[in-house]
Amino acid sequence: MKIHLVSSNRRSSIILLAALILVPGCLLFAQATPPLAKPGKYTGRVVTGELVRQATVNISELASAPGEPTSKAGPEIHPNRRPVLRPPVRESGAPIEQAPAAPLAPEATPTATPNFRGFTGLTHLEQRTARGGNQFSTEPPDQGLAVGNGLILEAVNSALNVYDTNGIQQLVRPLALSEFFGLPPGINRRTGVFGVFPGDPVALFDPETQRWFLAAWAQLNTAEGVPLQQSRLYLAVSQTDDPTGDYFIYVLNTTLAHNPDEGGPRIPDFPHFAVDHYGLYISINEFRINPDGTFDGFIDAAILAISKQALINGGGGTSPPVVRFPLPFSSGFEFTVFPAYTPPGGGPLLANDGTQFFVSSHFVNTTEHSLAIWALTNTRSLDSPTPDLHLSAVVVNTQPFHFPTRAAVQKSGFHPLGASLGEPVERLDPGDFRVISATYSSGRLWATLGSEMLDAQGARRIVAEYFAFSPHINFPFFTATLVTQGIVSQSGANLLYPALVVNAQQQGGIVFTLVGPDDYPSAAFVPVHNTSVGPVRIAREGNEPEDGFTGYPEFGGNGVARWGDYSGAAVDTDGVIWMATEYTPDIARTMLANWCTYVIRLQP
Repeated sequence: MKIHLVSSNRRSSIILLAALILVPGCLLFAQATPPLAKPGKYTGRVVTGELVRQATVNISELASAPGEPTSKAGPEIHPNRRPVLRPPVRESGAPIEQAPAAPLAPEATPTATPNFRGFTGLTHLEQRTARGGNQFSTEPPDQGLAVGNGLILEAVNSALNVYDTNGIQQLVRPLALSEFFGLPPGINRRTGVFGVFPGDPVALFDPETQRWFLAAWAQLNTAEGVPLQQSRLYLAVSQTDDPTGDYFIYVLNTTLAHNPDEGGPRIPDFPHFAVDHYGLYISINEFRINPDGTFDGFIDAAILAISKQALINGGGGTSPPVVRFPLPFSSGFEFTVFPAYTPPGGGPLLANDGTQFFVSSHFVNTTEHSLAIWALTNTRSLDSPTPDLHLSAVVVNTQPFHFPTRAAVQKSGFHPLGASLGEPVERLDPGDFRVISATYSSGRLWATLGSEMLDAQGARRIVAEYFAFSPHINFPFFTATLVTQGIVSQSGANLLYPALVVNAQQQGGIVFTLVGPDDYPSAAFVPVHNTSVGPVRIAREGNEPEDGFTGYPEFGGNGVARWGDYSGAAVDTDGVIWMATEYTPDIARTMLANWCTYVIRLQP
């Protein structure tokens, strides 16, 4: 199969006053392109009191405690399954381009074969059987990855584990997120009583403070499993540099969010976070909870800013101050405003009394060509009694990207669950074109998203698009310049859920699941060298098709299995790149799913 990479160094610069005086549309968009709405002015609100420190836990002690008794009471699948949540997009009618047969700009210098290795991380079997089996079967396998001091913390769906660089497990057993956050089990399989089932985990290591952070969210329900119009965000902060040690556990009541939008009860979907010198920043998408507990209607995006020192040292007491920025969906850029991770030595940015960047895509039409670069400044004020942060954004014109309209076909093979139901091999959900990774390192801001293009045979395939910007803030001016952009594709295959990271020297990788008619879901990546991207490498080939319950009609599916929703990538303190995504090996599985994760070490 042919490997296609596209890279270009088109530059586009825009300047915006912090007061958000808008420049004419002709300066922002290509000629004959109608001007888009620009991000507006956003005001933060102090919502102190909703984030409460509730406990201190020790991971090693939890993992070493006697296992909880179990039986088989209760359903295998949580009755209130989380659907894919996004704002609607409208058909633009724009044609879909063909992935170029050759790079537009070849690598500056030939690169040697990358030095990489890896190991299998958390599996569905481990996630399902954590906490004595008092869990549910869940898909998709959301990836949370944190790396520091030669240790890897991985959280996937509703479980976590810690490894060394050789993949040796550092805990006696994987932990359920429910027991880590001090919650009752998702399901008590002796009694059938429902507890709390957190998911959508994200994790990071902060090299500056040598602390580990982990977050997840949950919708609450009754003991009988009836969903409630209530939600919570759970946050853990380590007390030392040891990921297997003590953590403060915080709980944020996200049900109403102290927001005057009158949107009613909501959930904090798709949380992701990052840290700078002063704060922790959590980005969420808020969706309405109906009276019957189902989700209906995008309310807004939101950014939560919390003093890092207050979280670590308890300086804010049991309720650290929180500043919340609601981002109403007015310009189309206020969805999945992804916070930029900063690797060791790549920052943080102390200018303007502390700056944290975010990236989002325009999410209105099926074909788009612009990203918003967001800057949250004066983050130093998070340590003051009256935080005064400023959020502004600029829009940068980019190469087109297209909303995926075709599920990813996978290679046919042994699929015992589907075969027992008389069903064919599933296809995989490719997601959408929201930004799903962002990294700020040494003055350069990177982002990735999934997109749909035509391969050499004219078939629609999912590709990975990447972008790099050079943002500059000289108050009151905010400038963003496009440094490079490109497309990674492979003819005959789909590249799902790309995540990019680079170290302080701009060396790194883009990780994704590679799957197609001739490929089982496999863990793959491309190396990144400054503005150049190398060829696709398969780190661990899959051995069988995805055979999870979510795609089968007997479990409410439509032939398309959930996958993703995101991969993970981080940099260790020695500059080594670590990446993680999903694949399907031929190893022990449960009856209802066979996904596994693969953790890749890439020596730049």
